[in-house]
Amino acid sequence: MLVVRVAQRVDVPALRGMLYALIKEHEGRFPDTFPRLDPEQAALHYAADWERRLGLDDTCGVWLAADRDTRGFLAGEVWSRAVGEPPASFFIEWVYVLPEYRKTGIARALFRELIRFCQRRGINVAEGRTVPADTQWSERGWQTTAICVKRDLEALARDVAEH
Repeated sequence: MLVVRVAQRVDVPALRGMLYALIKEHEGRFPDTFPRLDPEQAALHYAADWERRLGLDDTCGVWLAADRDTRGFLAGEVWSRAVGEPPASFFIEWVYVLPEYRKTGIARALFRELIRFCQRRGINVAEGRTVPADTQWSERGWQTTAICVKRDLEALARDVAEH
């Protein structure tokens, strides 16, 4: 039976492994992703952050889906704005379901936990970032609200050089 629960420190190794798999899959599907993440280093970095924050920091939200084995997770955190609307939102950093368990309702179950978490805190918006080629979010009704831009500094220096 599928159980979705708040992740605990003991879950960090499983979370690290799933995050590594997510980043590897993502870089294979979207090779031009920016910023580039080394899967191992990113997984270790976030695992250390979760190890430090889980159970202690109520702005850190991480849920795990399991049925005898770990099948997926959703992770992010509460963002507050000093100016602007909404004053708080939940920023989704990572959502992953192991490939063999996709289309079984696990992601929906993870998002239901996120919704309960947000409702208890008076948060009525969830946000996230994705790459332009990843259309799954817009296909599910998510709205594009901002576009991130980048420019290499050497190119920017040429652009603004005095002639």
